[in-house]
Amino acid sequence: MKYIFVIAIDKYLDKSFSTLNNAKIDAERVLKILTEKYGFQLLQDPLFDENATRKRIIESLNSLTTLLRPDDWIIIYFAGHGTIHPKTKKGYWIPQDAEYSVSDYIPNSTIIDIIQGVEAKHLLLISDSCFSGTFLTQIRGVSEKYYDKLIEKKSRWYFSSGRTEVVSDGEPGVGSPFAVALSEILEQSDSKQLSLTELFAAVCKQTGITSKQQPIYGYIGETGHQGGEIVFELQDNSDTDNKFELDNELQKIVVPFEIAIKLRDLGFSQKSIFGYYKSDKKIVIQKNTTTDNLLCSAYIFDEVAGFIPEEIDIDENAFIARFDGYDKVTKKDLQYSYAEVTYQKTGVLEKPFMAICRFKGRMVAFSISKEGLYNNLIRWGHNQAEAAGEMVIALTEEKKIMSK
Repeated sequence: MKYIFVIAIDKYLDKSFSTLNNAKIDAERVLKILTEKYGFQLLQDPLFDENATRKRIIESLNSLTTLLRPDDWIIIYFAGHGTIHPKTKKGYWIPQDAEYSVSDYIPNSTIIDIIQGVEAKHLLLISDSCFSGTFLTQIRGVSEKYYDKLIEKKSRWYFSSGRTEVVSDGEPGVGSPFAVALSEILEQSDSKQLSLTELFAAVCKQTGITSKQQPIYGYIGETGHQGGEIVFELQDNSDTDNKFELDNELQKIVVPFEIAIKLRDLGFSQKSIFGYYKSDKKIVIQKNTTTDNLLCSAYIFDEVAGFIPEEIDIDENAFIARFDGYDKVTKKDLQYSYAEVTYQKTGVLEKPFMAICRFKGRMVAFSISKEGLYNNLIRWGHNQAEAAGEMVIALTEEKKIMSK
């Protein structure tokens, strides 16, 4: 499987770090191209702005060591502030919640340590930040001419928007010079196959023409690099008989693949009527009649909703929502010590279904998130099964239900 994980920070908690204009825009553009044109999938939800804390970034990167398998590909994309130690010349990513202190930053060495534990066949780390070139010590060019040989060998590459200099964030709403070049070349390419070094060369040339910065690329040493490369292959949309497509009728009734994977990893492995199977380079939905090439179950609504009781116990760590905030549940309230789980269709066009916990007719939030915010248990989905799946994940994280 080919995955992408995105981190992008425009707004920092500490005003010592200037607000960026294009980090999130750039990340969303790259994400859209890679998923729609080249068949990559989101491995985890993107970490944008307040979600991109130091703890969340490190935890999410660490999770790659368990989520990825030896044949998987992963692109990690970071856009935000970076810095360099004036004496050691070591580089750092600056997370959203960092104060103006090196102890709050994420050093390159930490990222390399994590990468060493990732089993994926191909890993590409793209960093659009100041001083991002400090990650590299060696540069190399194309070593293989044939795409199949590039794919065959394991790889660990890094692509940065500059060397050891400050790089441009670009015009507001337009994008950084580096991200614009990267997006345009991926989007405009009509080659059936595009190797990583071909992409590197084109982006470096275009960025150098349009700005004063010069991108840099190379392999990451001591992480298992064997000379291979990611090859960007255009999705073949002509064969729609077996390929899982957006207009597939089954997608209207089953949880999406990403949700199904999360449910599987949480331990909700009960057999479903349908399953996601690997067929060549495609993911297909078919009747769950064999374990051969089965990736995970493809639950329909009744199956996934069966993981959730009709009523969820609440306690004094629960809050109920009002228009402008939350009210803490009182002991008097707890004579009704449960919240009701409901599912309904809404007027929202793109995600029309909603799953929600209600207490006395009002939305319930349980506990407090890592960022100090209440976790409200309203969850949206393109269909009823997806909304229920999102609710299962939320309630499991809140330890309100356990996998069976």
